[in-house]
Amino acid sequence: MANASNYLRGEIGNGFLNIDGTLVVPTTLYIGLFTDSLNAAGTGTEVTGGSYARKQISASSFTDDNVGGFVLNTSLEFVTASASWGTIVSMGIYDSVTGGELIVFDDLAATKTITSGDAFRFNSGSITVNIS
Repeated sequence: MANASNYLRGEIGNGFLNIDGTLVVPTTLYIGLFTDSLNAAGTGTEVTGGSYARKQISASSFTDDNVGGFVLNTSLEFVTASASWGTIVSMGIYDSVTGGELIVFDDLAATKTITSGDAFRFNSGSITVNIS
């Protein structure tokens, strides 16, 4: 289950409580991979090098689970690593392909070491976003 970032909590509060009259809704989202536990402030060590890039996803990649969350409804595969990415521990969903704002994050149920020639994959149903 993904956790809300500090940025998302602020956007929800500002938008819904009409503090600043705006609610920023990104049009495209990207999943990033981390070699340590990412936190709500967005502090973590994102994979670099070896052909790594965040994986673009769309809002249609998630389906309402009818119990207050949204579940990944497709498989997502990152590019094949051309060098070691290390051991993937957590993931974050961002509003930009680089930098940007962290939306949600979570540790993986099982870590995975990616070496040259490997590809990291999220299977359908493996990510649940439930803001509580």
